[in-house]
Amino acid sequence: MYEVIKQIATDSSYGFIYARKDYANLYDEVPTGVVQIFLDPVQITESFGEYNEVESREYAGSFMVLISSDVEKGDYEKRYLEEIKPILDGALVSIKNNIKCDGNLQINSWRTVEAINVFDYNMDGIVVTYNVVEDV
Repeated sequence: MYEVIKQIATDSSYGFIYARKDYANLYDEVPTGVVQIFLDPVQITESFGEYNEVESREYAGSFMVLISSDVEKGDYEKRYLEEIKPILDGALVSIKNNIKCDGNLQINSWRTVEAINVFDYNMDGIVVTYNVVEDV
């Protein structure tokens, strides 16, 4: 999953940071106005067949799709309309479509929740919790 999400970020000119949440907050070079993907460590579960061969891998975890926001921007609805909704309608759709287009990956679950003032950068966006299976 790391490689898939990182490639999507690269292809889309998004920033990409792979780290636990406490480490992700330590970065201080996040450009303003650029979508950033913060990928948490990926949980991997392998399923084995009758002869101990790996039949599938299940990837689970979460990532955030965020953009730097002005803390003085105003009320929640304004932030939703100007920062969060464009991510929901643009970047998040693109990420999901790219995962689904990978021939071996199948999305089992995909949960989103809005996020405001994340990290020291006051970023707004979406937190995605996912479960994706890869047939080997």
